[in-house]
Amino acid sequence: MSSAIDPLVSRGVLASVVIAVVARFLAQAYQHRSRVRSLKAQGLPILPHSLFFGHLPILADFQRAHPPDVNIHVFHTWLSDNCTRYFPGRDYPPPVVYLDLWPVTTSLAIVNDPGVASQFTVVKNLPKVGIVKQYIEPLTSKIDIFCAEGALWKTWRTKLNPVFSKRNLMTLAPELIEEVTVFANNLRNMAGEQGKWGPVFCFEKRTIDLTFDVICRAVLDMRLHEQSRDSNGPLKSALMDQLRLMGIITNAARGKIFGRMPWDTTAVNHNNRIMHAILLSQIKAKFEENMGNSQTRTIIDTVADSFGNRKTDSLDTPHESVNILIANLKMFLFAGHDTTSSTICFMAKLLHDNPKCLAKLRQEHDDVFGPDPDEAARILAASPHLLSALPYTLGVIKETLRLYPQAATIREAPHGFCLTDNSSTQYPVGGFGLWLSAPSIHYNPHHWPRAEEFLPERWVVSDGDPLHPPQNAFVPFSLGPRTCIGIELAMMELKLVSVLIFRTFDIREAWEEWDEQRGSKATPSHVVNGERLYRVGISTVHPKDGMPVNIRLRTTSLGTI
Repeated sequence: MSSAIDPLVSRGVLASVVIAVVARFLAQAYQHRSRVRSLKAQGLPILPHSLFFGHLPILADFQRAHPPDVNIHVFHTWLSDNCTRYFPGRDYPPPVVYLDLWPVTTSLAIVNDPGVASQFTVVKNLPKVGIVKQYIEPLTSKIDIFCAEGALWKTWRTKLNPVFSKRNLMTLAPELIEEVTVFANNLRNMAGEQGKWGPVFCFEKRTIDLTFDVICRAVLDMRLHEQSRDSNGPLKSALMDQLRLMGIITNAARGKIFGRMPWDTTAVNHNNRIMHAILLSQIKAKFEENMGNSQTRTIIDTVADSFGNRKTDSLDTPHESVNILIANLKMFLFAGHDTTSSTICFMAKLLHDNPKCLAKLRQEHDDVFGPDPDEAARILAASPHLLSALPYTLGVIKETLRLYPQAATIREAPHGFCLTDNSSTQYPVGGFGLWLSAPSIHYNPHHWPRAEEFLPERWVVSDGDPLHPPQNAFVPFSLGPRTCIGIELAMMELKLVSVLIFRTFDIREAWEEWDEQRGSKATPSHVVNGERLYRVGISTVHPKDGMPVNIRLRTTSLGTI
């Protein structure tokens, strides 16, 4: 008798579980969908909203209109370009655009207005949203200053700020110039003979090697010679594989269905052990030095003060401060090379596409460093303060960051939190991730006259000029107290590249040769706004196919450089 009842009981339990799961799903669906419907009922502008799919069809529209590898950053400008389709009667998206993305990922409120953005980054410094921290977690366990909140963030941000001060970075100038000189020599090897164009190669591969060498010199006082290697060294290999895994693990669709696979966890732990061992070895080496006599302060030098007289052999024992230090070192290695390498690529593109701007840049460098580009490195090493005498160069860099912002900030809005636009309209955003949309703000013609043009001049005009940048409308590094700590290092590196590269070489995209090399794998139909070079990547921004280019040595009145 009992044997006949057992299957019935099992089926009954299974049915109950299924009913409970379905009921919970439907309840959550109603909660998320009705929240957006109630916002629309209040008269707020809302994208076309599906009762079943929320705003996922909008993302599907975006995907259909673009190549499959396009980066989500492009969504912001695409939405602006299609504003009249989704927001009839408007010429630009409203200050806050709601995106109901449940159950795939956290629902977002895209903030397209600088004044509104300052309300959750400056006026109130809201914490980073969970999905961003989940992305970083495999690398740092969320104990780095990017993810940390409250007292932990404040303590470590205060410790690390002096490392990235302009004064401290100036003492690093000779080391950074050394790395950029290696970069220039490598490019010279890729140039054709007698001023001819050289073979096609991926420019981003070279810029990543450069920026990784630079960040290692700046924060670790280690010279790894990645630019001179045929293959990645162990530290870079482990970091790059970790970044690849982070993109896989945080893939929204896969994560909801499968979660983190056991083999992903094994690989993540393996990479972290490699990085931990290398970084701990460098920490111990620095502790054994007489750091008090060093004029240059790396992160390790600065943090060592808080360890007191602790012996180096005791660093092998697990210690919270050591773990936090290593987490921050890994975060700086990631953030310090990734965005800058892509910015160099897009800056090269914009200068090639705008020859008058390139001519002005070169003229400024002639005026400051003399007509011989080969002398610039020596002059800069002796007088690094001359980097501050390059207003047009700084304008080129800022205009590149305006047109191709690389990073994003998404904050977590607490229950009951509202944003207010300049017409006093309130936008309830509690429970949404607040995405500061640098692309949308940077391309908004209401803030930036001739917004789609590359105009370095807008950064050198006086306050009263119509081109002058408005307050808080330039946000490539976010806003407020949690703005990127490495701004000065990035700017210094980009200036050095500008001075030591763009007078010596002409750099152009080389898609026809690239397509010939790739054969059946070529993707000539993959374009965004008519451009083969567009932003790709699951998370961080990279140039399409690593930006295939040709390079030639430039011919001047001094002859071929």
